[in-house]
Amino acid sequence: MANSPSNYNPGQELSDLNFSSLIGGPLGAIVDAQSKAALSTVDFVKSVGFTPDSEDETTGEITPGEPIYVSFKYPKMVQPYQPGVVDKLDDITIKTGGSDYEVGDVLSVSGLSVTVATIDSGGAILTISYSADGTNNITAATDVPGIGGAGTGGEFDITTEDISSVPAVFEEMKLEVPILTMMPIPFIRVEEGNIDFNAKITSMEYSRVGTQFKFGTSASMTNKNTNKNYSFAGSFNFNENVNTVNLKTNISYQRNTRQGSKVDKTFHMGVKIKVVQDEMPEGMEKLLNILEGAIVAQPSGN
Repeated sequence: MANSPSNYNPGQELSDLNFSSLIGGPLGAIVDAQSKAALSTVDFVKSVGFTPDSEDETTGEITPGEPIYVSFKYPKMVQPYQPGVVDKLDDITIKTGGSDYEVGDVLSVSGLSVTVATIDSGGAILTISYSADGTNNITAATDVPGIGGAGTGGEFDITTEDISSVPAVFEEMKLEVPILTMMPIPFIRVEEGNIDFNAKITSMEYSRVGTQFKFGTSASMTNKNTNKNYSFAGSFNFNENVNTVNLKTNISYQRNTRQGSKVDKTFHMGVKIKVVQDEMPEGMEKLLNILEGAIVAQPSGN
């Protein structure tokens, strides 16, 4: 008897699967995750970077929250330390104007350069100019002659002064920095998503045939002994001995046939998602630039 083929169709098994749910479900979850990541960024900016919105109880008007600032106090030097100076040049005055000098003549007065600025009609010095920068450890003197120039007779007085050191002056400053500029803002983006679906269907038809053969024998033997006495005119004895042998044989044959089919189905789905810290949106970057420009140091007022 020929085996009848199975009516199982693996293609029908696959066509009955709801691929819209199998693939659309994970895909929708990825899109939903991206949406939640964007909303979490908005919530982070509003909750961390700004005070809560306020609502007017009368008009119901909502006033947006203001940026949250972190305040720092630090000392700022507003006047540097000035070291003390001994015998610093204080002034050079004209004691005697002399004669025959010309405007622009450079005279050496105790090693100091003095330039004739103005003169009278006789060439007497009326005003001079000089530089006092770096002129320390000068010896005060009077009636010091001016050497050089076209004229003669010019004399000068040199005065000095001692300047005490001046300590540095510090002022306490207050710096307010927007908190959003001090911490990373989460911009999570789903960069890549892979959905793998594998289906393995194994169909197996089988036929099992079993045979059983039995053979059995049995034997038995009986003995019958008969002894009789007869008397006729005389007597004689009759003895009968009979042996009986029984032999039995059993033979049986059995054949069993079993047919069927077996289907193994294995389904595997894998979802891989790669998320990255996305670049800062242009609008958020502009907002941070505005907040950064608002960072100003000012006296704390204490």
